[in-house]
Amino acid sequence: MKKPLLEVNNIKTSFFSHLGEIQAVRGSSFILNEGDVLGIVGESGSGKSVTALSIMGLIDNPGRIKEGEILFGGEDLVKKSQTELSEIRGNEISMIFQDPMTSLNPVYTIENQMVEVIRRHNKDMNKREAIAKAVEMLTLVGIPEPEKRIKSYPHEFSGGMRQRVMIATALSCGPRLLIADEPTTALDVTIQAQILDLMNDLKQRVNASIILITHDLGVIAEICDQIIVMYGGTVMEKGTAKDIFYSPQNPYTVGLYQSVPKAGKTGEKQRLIPIEGSPPDLMHPPKGCPFSPRCPHAMKVCLEKPVPMFKLSETHSSACWLLHKDAPAVGKYTKGVESVG
Repeated sequence: MKKPLLEVNNIKTSFFSHLGEIQAVRGSSFILNEGDVLGIVGESGSGKSVTALSIMGLIDNPGRIKEGEILFGGEDLVKKSQTELSEIRGNEISMIFQDPMTSLNPVYTIENQMVEVIRRHNKDMNKREAIAKAVEMLTLVGIPEPEKRIKSYPHEFSGGMRQRVMIATALSCGPRLLIADEPTTALDVTIQAQILDLMNDLKQRVNASIILITHDLGVIAEICDQIIVMYGGTVMEKGTAKDIFYSPQNPYTVGLYQSVPKAGKTGEKQRLIPIEGSPPDLMHPPKGCPFSPRCPHAMKVCLEKPVPMFKLSETHSSACWLLHKDAPAVGKYTKGVESVG
């Protein structure tokens, strides 16, 4: 039986401006077990990255975590000071940020940047040992001739190689949790596949749990053990990869799936079905289901009442009023399931 490494319970994170409160995350909850890979998927503005930054303790003014708890190894990160969090970041939790093209300092060599990170979190390590560790990590992520390439500057690397450097740096201090925020952004399709293959390989070789954030369901299809679908700052559906891909129980999840290009038979034409409309205004979010203004199956209750999380199985739950026992039959949605929220 796997033990929970991270438990996020009803996190609410907002940003405050002169125009009002932007409710970026509005009650996100999930559990990540030790050794698992959790995928967080949703379109831009759904709250994925803010959830990750909340876990890292990187929400700066004018933002703050208003409510909830983030239990990492049983300790609530929300209650820790920035000094305490700075000791956890890098050592216990590392993050790969979105754009590999701008995440590295262009005026320092890869060696300078990696050694600085390694020695910052391993104060007893001398420079020679830190360089050896950096070379070891570059070898792990597949950088050719690492002893030579470590002397290079970021502009001498391709986008894919820079992302490998970022992954190597994030793993260099042996974190228990690795958060990858859109790790394939700004990379072409071939390089995206290589980075995902690398993440899948590292899952087997590195003793760390992974949170993989993306807007693309196809990115997380093979690598993730668990998936949560976010929209409008809330969790719409969560379950295993099998649950989400073969038995989606939320119209938003179905919409995401239908808007992804799929391989068909030679010459066969497949029409993509876009999700009509725009994401909600998080300064004035809907009273009911955040997806209700765009949902083809929306009912009156969807517009007026917040949606509870309905439990479909031990691994699968979804926030959709169509799952209520008294809801009208729509497609293949399960009926009469237990509400757990």
